[in-house]
Amino acid sequence: MSKSAWKLKFVQLTLGVVASGLAAEVAMADLYVVRVGDGSATLSPAATAAFVEKFADGGGSAVSTIAMPTAASGANFPLTTSGSATGEGYLSLSGNGQYLLMGGYNAVPLVSGIASTTSPAVSRVVGRIELATSAVDTTTSFTDTSFSGGAMRSVASDDGVKLWMAGSGSPGANAGVRYTTLGATTSTQLTSAPTNVRVAKIFNGQLYLSSASTTYFGVSSTGVGLPTEAGQTSTLIASTGAASSSYDFWFKDADTLYVAGDASAANGGGIQKWTQSGGTWTQQYILLNTGAATTGVRGLSGTVDGSGNAVLYGTTTATSANQLISVVDTGATATATTLATAAANTAFRGVVFVGSVAPPANNADFNGDNVVDGKDFLVWQRGFGLTGQPNKSTGDANGDGNVNAADLTIWKSKFGGPPAEVAVGAVPEPATLGMLGIALAAFAGVRRRAK
Repeated sequence: MSKSAWKLKFVQLTLGVVASGLAAEVAMADLYVVRVGDGSATLSPAATAAFVEKFADGGGSAVSTIAMPTAASGANFPLTTSGSATGEGYLSLSGNGQYLLMGGYNAVPLVSGIASTTSPAVSRVVGRIELATSAVDTTTSFTDTSFSGGAMRSVASDDGVKLWMAGSGSPGANAGVRYTTLGATTSTQLTSAPTNVRVAKIFNGQLYLSSASTTYFGVSSTGVGLPTEAGQTSTLIASTGAASSSYDFWFKDADTLYVAGDASAANGGGIQKWTQSGGTWTQQYILLNTGAATTGVRGLSGTVDGSGNAVLYGTTTATSANQLISVVDTGATATATTLATAAANTAFRGVVFVGSVAPPANNADFNGDNVVDGKDFLVWQRGFGLTGQPNKSTGDANGDGNVNAADLTIWKSKFGGPPAEVAVGAVPEPATLGMLGIALAAFAGVRRRAK
């Protein structure tokens, strides 16, 4: 083989390795899991330190840990949870993909019977974690009776600023699904029923909840879109039954819903799969449930693999030292894989799947033709006023779910130039860039000799 042929072969092999490396970077993903307890004492109803641990999607040991504050610091309040309340500590990802959110109590560790305490003596707190920096914001603490006498269980958001919360309280006017904004001290109850709400989430610009309240057992939609005012109505879409004990849930798409439950095998425990046709939701089967035995699940998240199968991530129901599991939905008999086990005197609660390569920031190339021009302005113009749709194809340049003047400003700044700022997660490793440079140099040499 000639020297030029060898160089060309080297270029081909090197570019193949580079391409594989970039593909691997894109395929990588992370799981974020709420852990309660530091392992030093048995979990109890007292206020307990909470952590958000990051795992690779293949499991193993935690890659990193973010501690929620256990004491006031500057404008931040403490955020603790009950050590033994299985309905607390649920985690969500904001619609723009930039923040993790959870709820808790403005109390230092060891305050007894934390879930039955009253606000504002012990106020409820929103925790927001910025994924890019791991910065924790717990400045949202209530001076009114939000979730007083009950648990603040979960928080959802489209942009990290507007906040929809779920929980219980006594009386019922303190509970249910509530709305506030970052840094506020009061919240608004959106519905009078249900009041015993477990998890609130946003999918495709619509607010959903899971509940253990009578007539609302399962998953319901609340209001239209993302409501912010009182007087909304919740509508049950997936009625899992009074004995099913539904907790977290995840939408694969507009027609496929998975619901986690910790009930017995006979009562539907496991992960229920629901599909929608013509506006009617129907249960198809229950994963991890043989009819005689089941693996109860409370926290739930997921993604879709290259074959179109749902890949589900859940946390199991043991009160301590429980497991983080995954299951690929290839059918009713699919089995679970254990990814990690919580240490003694700790427990996993909520879980969120996050792809590690974020979408480009400030992307004003709305039509995807790699140039920012008048055609993109027309897309923005048609989409102006839309909310709850973090999708650049509608004219949302900054990914906050709203098509407004801020997106037009970004379009102006990008006009005639690059379509987007490169996301940090999408930058190749230095070694990969070096190999690419060597390959391109060699390729240039081959071309010169060929001429």
